Amino acid sequence: PVSAPPQAMGMSRQPLHPVLFSFNSFVIHSMKSLIDVVYSGRDFQRFFVLETVARVPYFAYLSVLHLRETFGLRDSEMTQKMRMHYAEADNELHHLLIMESQGGGDDLLDRTFAQSLAFVYYWYVVAIYSLSPQSAYHLSELIEDHAYNTYDNFLRTKEKELKHLPVPDVARKYYVDDNPWLRNVCYTSEEHGRSSPNPPRRCVKLESMFDVIRNVRDDEKAHWETLCSLVQYDCLSQPQGSQFRASAPDDNSLASETAA
Repeated sequence: PVSAPPQAMGMSRQPLHPVLFSFNSFVIHSMKSLIDVVYSGRDFQRFFVLETVARVPYFAYLSVLHLRETFGLRDSEMTQKMRMHYAEADNELHHLLIMESQGGGDDLLDRTFAQSLAFVYYWYVVAIYSLSPQSAYHLSELIEDHAYNTYDNFLRTKEKELKHLPVPDVARKYYVDDNPWLRNVCYTSEEHGRSSPNPPRRCVKLESMFDVIRNVRDDEKAHWETLCSLVQYDCLSQPQGSQFRASAPDDNSLASETAA
């Protein structure tokens, strides 16, 4: 059966200005290029930096939302966003702990670089999110898309090596032993069981480091899906029947300004 389009369900797609799209793409591409150059051939150190930075936006969102809530600007949608962003921050924390278990943060210079980058990026995101949540969410959408592709490529190019590495204790505890409720909050789409009171764990069975990275990669995809929804519809899930796709610039808005 063909579902009604989002507009017919009271959820219209929000336009993303081309200038905003281009600027965000430039910022994330520049950051990605810098990290790739500095950490060429040092995979777990690079992942340590990426995960340190990837956590930052969720802290920034929560900071701004908590401040607004303090002044009485609260509603059910804000509460859901705060719960989601807390779960995403916790998820990224465990990704970071996994990379630390592989020696990613052993070097003082690596830690200093990652923490300095995160400190500056935190305040940048706080400012952007305060002015334009859509812009801030789009920045993270680009980061999570990069993270997913990075881990996916790592799995394809280092499969043999990863299958000979044991599962870190922190990964087994998070993906197997701990209560999966908080992690499952990150999975918003209906196919991931959001509508179920007891959603599936969505974990790959852990037999080697290869399986751990697969789980990390899939987590990044879940974050990306949520961010696509927030950028495009300002809500945590896509309209029923729609497919996830990357946010794209709205050429009509630029054409209207040019015509004016």
